[in-house]
Formats: sequence, C-alpha cells, structure tokens
Amino acid sequence: MPDKISRRNFIKTSAVGIVAGSTALSAIDIRKLFANSQKASVSKSGDDIVVKLADAKNAALATVGGSVMINDENILIRTSETQFVTMNLICTHKGCTVELTGDKFVCPCHGSEFSLAGKVTPGSKATKDLRTFETIFETDKNQVVIKMVQQ
Repeated sequence: MPDKISRRNFIKTSAVGIVAGSTALSAIDIRKLFANSQKASVSKSGDDIVVKLADAKNAALATVGGSVMINDENILIRTSETQFVTMNLICTHKGCTVELTGDKFVCPCHGSEFSLAGKVTPGSKATKDLRTFETIFETDKNQVVIKMVQQ
C-alpha cells in the first residue's frame, strides 16, 4: 500500500505549485506584452521624459506604427511621420494591463478593446479611454518629449 500524505504536506506542496505556476504564467504575459515593443532608452528633464530617436534602442520609432515601452505601464507609438502618442496600458475597467494586438489594445481580463489612440471601442465593457499624455515631437532635436504630469 502506498504511503499516505498528510493534509499539512498536501497543502504545503500544493501552495508551492500554485506560487511557481503563477510566477511562470505572469512571466509569459509580461514577455507577450514586450514582444511587440522594446524598452526605450529615455532621459528625464524635470517631470518630462525625453526619447531621442537617434538612439539605437529607440529604432522601432523610425517607422509609423513602431513603438517602445517607456516603463512597465506606458508605451510610446509613432502614429504618423510627425505625430506620436503616449498612453498608459492599464485598463480603465478592471485595472489589467492591456496588450498590443495588431492595430488595437485588448484587455486580457474581459476583452475590452481600445484603438491605437487609446479610445475605447463600441461594445467594450470599459467606458473610459486609456490615459494618454501630452507628447511633443521636436523635429529640430529629433526627439520626443512626454509630459508625464498632466495639467
């Protein structure tokens, strides 16, 4: 007859498995989010963030539709030859981190969709747009300035 496992050992073993599994799954989600966007090379100027387009780490911004992660929650996307948008990736409905999927952001928690400009799409459970920040393209300096403090 096989050895019996005590209730205490079963709970301890199960807890370790749950923690290890959760850690692995969360790492996959983070890798998926960053698969489309590299971490940007940025500098700070007061409360503003400066992204120099000539920096090799920011090369994705050379083309329209290119994007880089400013930090764990904010992404910078080139929307045209002269315009950029910076937005927070935290869903306004449940607080989950939305994922860039093709030409839209999708919330993995409940399926709400947002345009590349952060606007909630009709039929989504979310009712508020993603938070955006004033983003200025300084062509003479070939850099983007993100105003992280909103007025």
